[in-house]
Amino acid sequence: MNAKPRVLVVAGHDPSGAGLDADRDALAALAVEFVGVETARTDQDDRGVRSIGAREPAQWGAEAEHHVHAGIAALKFGLLPGEAHVARAAQLVAHLRRGRHASTPVVLDPVIAASSGTRFLDTAGVESLRGELLGLDLVVTPNLPEAAELASVPLRDLEQDLAARLDVARLLLGLGARAVVLKGGHGLEDPVRDLVQESGAAPVWLAHPRIPGGKLRGSGCRFASHLAGSLGLGRPLAEAARADGEFVASRIRPGGGR
Repeated sequence: MNAKPRVLVVAGHDPSGAGLDADRDALAALAVEFVGVETARTDQDDRGVRSIGAREPAQWGAEAEHHVHAGIAALKFGLLPGEAHVARAAQLVAHLRRGRHASTPVVLDPVIAASSGTRFLDTAGVESLRGELLGLDLVVTPNLPEAAELASVPLRDLEQDLAARLDVARLLLGLGARAVVLKGGHGLEDPVRDLVQESGAAPVWLAHPRIPGGKLRGSGCRFASHLAGSLGLGRPLAEAARADGEFVASRIRPGGGR
């Protein structure tokens, strides 16, 4: 029997259901093997973050390097709790790109702050994310607040204006991203419009119904990990993004936890 493709997820642990637990849940829905490396062991819930519990970048970086050497079909980054962690992630991707599996898809969920408002990345960390990591041919999956911060534009523009979302996606491509999947859940439109923008390709808009009162903690984690798994299985980006949105919607229940 052939082994399942391995998807490496480098992210934080969140006891409230996001982070690596959500990543594992997303990849369990695909014919892939989940491999997790913990960057931080947070203590948080929807009311706030009590501690981040970041590990040393050298420590988790060595673990991730071991899995890369063993062979992976895709790599996904979630929580990188500080500038030094972003730099270590960039080193890992640069190493992957120099190897025999240079085309391995890498997905970045740019976790800048918790839903409660506590920041994981300061200004220097965001600059490192924008200037170091994005330029390494990644697929980046920001929500609207994250995209606004990465592009230094007002969030209200992205909430209301689809053309502004296109401009931001193209800006991120200009910084070196392979593709942008810009999630529209924080927007004002109904149905929700997600944008898939690949370098050199026409934009693809994916519409899905807004679920009134629906919340799912770790929705962004699940989306990015499911996307990484789908890409690791060789699926085209727009097709994968549509399936990812459907998967996350299937996990949302009105009145449930985020």
